[in-house]
Amino acid sequence: MFYPIRTIITQDAEIDDQNSLRHILLYANEIEIQGIVQTSSIFHWKGQPGKIGPSDKADYDQPYRWTGTKWMQEVMDDYTVDYKHLVTHDSNYPSPDYLRSLIQIGNIGYPGEMDSSTPGSELIKERILDEDPRPLYIQVWGGTNTIARALYDIEQEYKENENWLSIKEKIENKVILTACGEQDDTYQNYISEVYPGMQFVKCVMMNSYGYGWNKMPEGSSKETLRADFMKDNILNIGALMRGYASWADDKYYEGEEDRSQFGANKNLLVDWWGKKYGMGTHMPYDFLSEGDSPTFFCLLPWGLRCLENFSYGGLSGRYEKDDSKKNSKGMTLNYWNPVEDIYIDDQGKEVYTESMWYYVSSIQRDLAARASWCITDDKEEAPVLSIKESLDMKADKGTVVELHISKEENVLYKAKYYKEASTYKGNVSVNIDNSIKINIPEDVKSGDILHIIIEATNDYKHRLSRFKQIIIQIN
Repeated sequence: MFYPIRTIITQDAEIDDQNSLRHILLYANEIEIQGIVQTSSIFHWKGQPGKIGPSDKADYDQPYRWTGTKWMQEVMDDYTVDYKHLVTHDSNYPSPDYLRSLIQIGNIGYPGEMDSSTPGSELIKERILDEDPRPLYIQVWGGTNTIARALYDIEQEYKENENWLSIKEKIENKVILTACGEQDDTYQNYISEVYPGMQFVKCVMMNSYGYGWNKMPEGSSKETLRADFMKDNILNIGALMRGYASWADDKYYEGEEDRSQFGANKNLLVDWWGKKYGMGTHMPYDFLSEGDSPTFFCLLPWGLRCLENFSYGGLSGRYEKDDSKKNSKGMTLNYWNPVEDIYIDDQGKEVYTESMWYYVSSIQRDLAARASWCITDDKEEAPVLSIKESLDMKADKGTVVELHISKEENVLYKAKYYKEASTYKGNVSVNIDNSIKINIPEDVKSGDILHIIIEATNDYKHRLSRFKQIIIQIN
């Protein structure tokens, strides 16, 4: 099976990283995972003898919030149990033995540690240098230090080569970092200095799918993160979801500090570090966090087109290139920041909120369906959304563009004009009946780009959704 998307996961073992790994494994039939590498970050490290940290931090020779490395194999034990059912739904699920072979330990000594090559950095280096023509998406759930070490080793090996500049350019074009922020200083101090053209997408949507989700506007997305939905549809359904962490679920994580023992420390339901940031209180079994998961949501083949250009938006939200980001040499970096969109809340008010908020309920309902695959042979599949015409079109102002859907039974269709991603900031009427009719306004300008999102949702238990994104250029 050839997967269009390949990816390496790097993570620092935080509780929500462990949730993210359980989540992504349920989609291992749709994207090719080529590495699972543990690294350190400013939040988690193993400790390195004799290494002294800054005065305002714990000494780097001691572990800090370190949950060990055995947990990855334990997650694979759970995947092994679920695999027996998953593979009956889709033979493309990789074997447990294959996934175990991808687990490597990277640079974990202290924040930003890249002192020497590690099995994790060697795996990353090998994938960067391979002849696979596909882009390599490296997810950053912790620090970039193990990735930086791999890139450093490549630089040392090839910098005297007469073709070094072309080799470096090829790497910059090949590797895309989808990162939950900068969790150490190695992107700034090394990667951006040597590989400034490498795309760095800051996939931070903490108030949609991270610890701050309670700050989302009220509505259907938020309801799928509350305890009732989690208990009924996700938690304890299959082995992977039995190990999934939620609020006050009695799970204790070895090495984690008390103020982050969200399962075992029941006082945190009302008195936790997020309280001062307005993140609210919680109920037992509420969604906890997968703050790093937007780094892979954008890779899922659900019909949105952010991988063509992150400004188009997708399951992980919408991003814009920040041309103000430069390295110490004054070179403009290929750095993308998240942006907000306007949504209508359940009181009918326009609110600015994180741009992935719209998709959270679809993500949660789909996760619930995948969890059910782990325990039953019944397979609820997402609708196949097919539009007969091209998804890329040209049109004149004042005209009507008509498109045709191959409709399925028990599927509901809706459409919206995605104004925030479009260059035309007026309103565009889009209607769906027997066909899709897009009314191009009279005041659009030549060269304007209009984005139309078509959504298909089935009418079965989990109400699964898929999308198509139509892009119209005005003549």
